[in-house]
Amino acid sequence: MKRTILKKKLPQAGLMMLLLATASCGPAEFILGDYENTANPENATLEKKITVSELTPTVIVDFGPGRAGLSDLEKGRLLGFIDAQDIGFGEPVEVELPTFQGSDGLNERRFGDVAEFLQERGFEVSPRTTRESGANSLRVYFVKYVATVDPSCEKGWHKPRALDYQNLPLPYMGCANASALAGMLANPKDLIDPASEDPAMGERAAKAVEKYRASTGSSSSGGSSGSGSE
Repeated sequence: MKRTILKKKLPQAGLMMLLLATASCGPAEFILGDYENTANPENATLEKKITVSELTPTVIVDFGPGRAGLSDLEKGRLLGFIDAQDIGFGEPVEVELPTFQGSDGLNERRFGDVAEFLQERGFEVSPRTTRESGANSLRVYFVKYVATVDPSCEKGWHKPRALDYQNLPLPYMGCANASALAGMLANPKDLIDPASEDPAMGERAAKAVEKYRASTGSSSSGGSSGSGSE
């Protein structure tokens, strides 16, 4: 229940009379201030949750009856979808896999044309089987992950109007760390399904160091011999 804050200024004599009149009242009968934002053991935790949601934006690519190739209009719509979703180079994109039976190869050519268009632009294309598909259309899917911070952090940094005699952390403590971590994530999916480490990464790095050391040693020896000849 929201309680109204007493803001009106009273003369000193009037304030003393008010205090004397309410001396016999319980704390529930005479309350100054709004206690909705008081820190308590439930909301005073420093750890804030980061929720990772999986989203699947979809665009429908239309074909004319009996037409297998993409029109310029549909190519433009595909490029607009890529820009709107900020799909990066090399990211996976799924193309609806239609049934090839009874289409005289038309659906197969349509799927190949869409996949080739996306692959030429550097995307990793994989088929997605669906239960229902349009007669003259194919759907393109992009699976992405979005990280959101604990809803208690939406209000931002503020000073609660309530009183806290337990010396507990304020309800929004920890929101800055959670927001910073969510903002630094290149791919929020790494929080729930971390990418596997490339086993050859260390070998490549070691070869680079060996090559650098070899080139540095040869140049230094050559420099010292040159200085000795002088």
